Amino acid sequence: MSRPPAVTLHRKLARAILAHLRTSAAEPGLRLTETMLAGAVGTSRAPVRGAIALLAELGVLEREARRLVLRRLPEAGEAAIPLDAEEAEAERLYWRLARERLAGALPELVGAADLARRYGAPRAVIERVLQQAAGEGWIERSPAGGWRFLPLIEGQAGQDEAYRFRRAIEPAALLDPGFALPAAVAARLRREQAALAARDPRSLGPREAFEANSGFHLALMQASNNRFFADAAQRLTRLRRLIGYVIAADQERLVSQFREHLAILDRVEAREMEAAAALMRRHLDAGRAAKDRLLAQGLPEPRGGA
Repeated sequence: MSRPPAVTLHRKLARAILAHLRTSAAEPGLRLTETMLAGAVGTSRAPVRGAIALLAELGVLEREARRLVLRRLPEAGEAAIPLDAEEAEAERLYWRLARERLAGALPELVGAADLARRYGAPRAVIERVLQQAAGEGWIERSPAGGWRFLPLIEGQAGQDEAYRFRRAIEPAALLDPGFALPAAVAARLRREQAALAARDPRSLGPREAFEANSGFHLALMQASNNRFFADAAQRLTRLRRLIGYVIAADQERLVSQFREHLAILDRVEAREMEAAAALMRRHLDAGRAAKDRLLAQGLPEPRGGA
């Protein structure tokens, strides 16, 4: 039996709230409001209340007087809200849309009805997929009707440009005079990266691998306490999301990158910032080399999963 649309929306918004809390380096005890969360996931307060209720049932949020309190942030890799059958089908179509977008097999402007025919899927499921892609920032509604794909980092030239920029700003953020990584955030990053380094990389879906990687880098950029570094990192993360999903198929690199994250964190916690910056440059160089090899071989089919 199909879920009521409101229930599906609440589950989607609950996942979006969790993603926002993770990338904003939130920690238990943080006080929140409905307005703050609605703004963070791009909706109004009415639909976000259902998502809040679901997160409260899971022990993530708790109502306290007129405010909300973050009680627990699920660890990386924890499926706090598992996919049901309908959501799994939408997820499969999401990866097909992403793959065809990267391959240049779709026009810049697409319609939900056309995609429904192309994929042999119900229009409602296609709309759900498009809404998810819009929430992640790689497609938007076109003023003329239909949907329009947004610019991404694509191909070798785009990857080179992005890596040169990251190599310039990420080590610099570590050396910024205002850099301060809260102990609680450092502890959470260490738990997550150590757990991921110990996992079988085949068990990591592309979105989970991308979020775990980008979340670590975003946390360090935000710890610079320099809004220009943090804003640049957020924008670049959106632009490289799709190629990041596909490159997550490089399982050997996944294990190495989590270990390299831990080495950088060691230096940060020891306040050896020059050493941390040097390790960050080496880490980015290794990632670029791995991605160059993967792109030269041709993009692999991304593995499904959250």
